Amino acid sequence: MRLSKLEIRRPKAWARVQVTMLLLRRRSIVLLTAGAMLAFVGRSNAQLQPQPHLKVELISEQPTSLLGQPLWVGLLFRLEPGWHIYWQNPGDSGEPPKVQWDLPAGFVAGSIRWPQPIRLGSGSVVDYGYEGQVLLMAPIQGSLSRNATSLPSLSADVKYIVCRDVCIPGKAHITLSSPAGGDWVPWRALFEQTRAQLPKPAPASWKVAAVSDKQHFILSVQARSQVAGASFFPLEPSQIDNSSPQDFAPTRNGFRLILKKSDQLTKPITDLRGLMVLGPGRAFEVSAPVVSR
Repeated sequence: MRLSKLEIRRPKAWARVQVTMLLLRRRSIVLLTAGAMLAFVGRSNAQLQPQPHLKVELISEQPTSLLGQPLWVGLLFRLEPGWHIYWQNPGDSGEPPKVQWDLPAGFVAGSIRWPQPIRLGSGSVVDYGYEGQVLLMAPIQGSLSRNATSLPSLSADVKYIVCRDVCIPGKAHITLSSPAGGDWVPWRALFEQTRAQLPKPAPASWKVAAVSDKQHFILSVQARSQVAGASFFPLEPSQIDNSSPQDFAPTRNGFRLILKKSDQLTKPITDLRGLMVLGPGRAFEVSAPVVSR
């Protein structure tokens, strides 16, 4: 069965589509039986998992786990040119990567830290995600009763969708291992580069608010410094129309964005949450109280 991309846009009360037997196309979608899916089996050792159109490995920032401090690990995705994976709000299609950790007793995994995404696609379907290479970091906290040790035995089951013109669901079982040659410098550099791309709290001087009319949200920011341009990445799906232009305008004491409402938004919202992006490495977390006009 084939459906156009417009036919598979998120319906009004859509909980996320299960994708274990799904092959998405930018123009069509093909439903596959489970027997047609490829089974991807991870191996430890080098841990560079060859999946269709990407490789994923589980890496850590440091060679030891220190008492009372989190061990930062990350899912490192390396994508072929033109292919992408998704942010925590994927936009009009797709799904973000999901991870299930397998940890030793006494260890607990924190939430994934999502770097600043980019807009993907054009026309009536626009998504949010990553191209090239991306590290999805997470802290692993160990027991406070133990001493500093070498790397604990950690593994993860990862599910994802990788897309270009065709979207393919994949999965991998990956295990934490040391870098080739025991050189931690490149891995530490990746974590530092990723931290620079993590969204930051909005400046304390900002005052953010949103006005709701019949078809738009008018998102206003009062800021002390002038801003040349901005774009908004919604944290929640189906609130704004992702493919519509975001009209930016400077104001006397800041700027505003006019955001078209999603046709899937069925009830009023009290807060508009997301990222206000001013440029590379300049993404700020905002939560704007919404009032009706």
